[in-house]
Amino acid sequence: MKKLTGWKSRDIAIKILNAFERDKRLREHVERFTSHLSPLDRAFVRELSAGTVRYLRLLDFSLSKFLKKSLKEQKPYVRNALRLIAYQLFFTGVPAYAAVNETVEAVKRLLGRKFAGFVNATSKRLINFDYRREVERISDYFERVATLYSFETWMVRRWAKFYGRKETEELLRSLNKVAPLYLRVNRLKITPGELFSILESRGVEVEKHPFIPDMLRVKGRVSIETLPGYREGYFYIQDPASFLAAYLLDPKPSELILDVGAAPGGKTTAISSLTGDRAKIIAVDVSRERMELLKSNCRKLGVSNVSFVLTDISVDGKFREKFKSSFDKILVDAPCSATGVIRRHPEGKWNKSIELIRHNQRVQRALLKSAYELLKPGGVLLFSVCSLEREEGMQK
Repeated sequence: MKKLTGWKSRDIAIKILNAFERDKRLREHVERFTSHLSPLDRAFVRELSAGTVRYLRLLDFSLSKFLKKSLKEQKPYVRNALRLIAYQLFFTGVPAYAAVNETVEAVKRLLGRKFAGFVNATSKRLINFDYRREVERISDYFERVATLYSFETWMVRRWAKFYGRKETEELLRSLNKVAPLYLRVNRLKITPGELFSILESRGVEVEKHPFIPDMLRVKGRVSIETLPGYREGYFYIQDPASFLAAYLLDPKPSELILDVGAAPGGKTTAISSLTGDRAKIIAVDVSRERMELLKSNCRKLGVSNVSFVLTDISVDGKFREKFKSSFDKILVDAPCSATGVIRRHPEGKWNKSIELIRHNQRVQRALLKSAYELLKPGGVLLFSVCSLEREEGMQK
């Protein structure tokens, strides 16, 4: 794997941000641009790009104080170099000279001295900039809060209506925190105690979840690929809340279980782990690409009790007829706006809309209606979303 110098890591981060601007997707671009890097370099570039996206609105607000031409009028590489520098100065422990000099060097190598000089001059004015004081001058409450925490104003207005202003600000602060790294122990291959001991013996700082034995939290900055047990399939990266959906389903060996919206497989493989690979699971998804990822994850984790069906149960009459009133348990992991997982996917701040939420609500209702037809009398149907929107989580 290739070891980076400082300016090269910034160059890759800027290119990721350029790609993000075009389609508001981040994870795919990070993977594409960093696949050849060492684990530590990959983690650093991921932090730079994700952090810049997380605070995009605030960074743009701050930069606007020093630019004669708007950011939109700048070359994409220059625009995102400035954003990257602002993020490093405001939110990381990177020394100011390194944040500025290494990023300016990347601009110079791609665009020449003229643009590098412009980025350098603008960046030096940012070093002592008090963005909080400037934000406080915004008179409108919702604009001020949305700028400070870097969210769309319409999101802040909705959540304040649902939860109140104080609770919304606490929510925004929480969503801006980098998500902790949790490992869900794959009981098909190892026990929680055994994995904990292996990680600890290899110098990994790890702690047990306070009330979920299957979850272990890895502390500090680590590369997932280098963790003991990664290649062996001893664990799956999963948030505790996601695992709880499978846990609350209370799956039992010998039951016939339907997982709707199963890919990439976190809940499917959790159900298998909880049942010792002895339940019969039918995993359904509409995405061929994500279904292949689900199959790959099952192979890695040693899951053999899953049948994979590429379909949409709300329009597939043959599937509903074949399995009518057949399933003991059904988990509907419904499509949603995913506003509840913004801390793990900061691009979610910028690719949502009211129209998307309303569309998801219609899809969810159709899925629930179809899933109910497939449930045995007395069976259990569990509806799961990772959304903060009432339209997506409170179905009527």
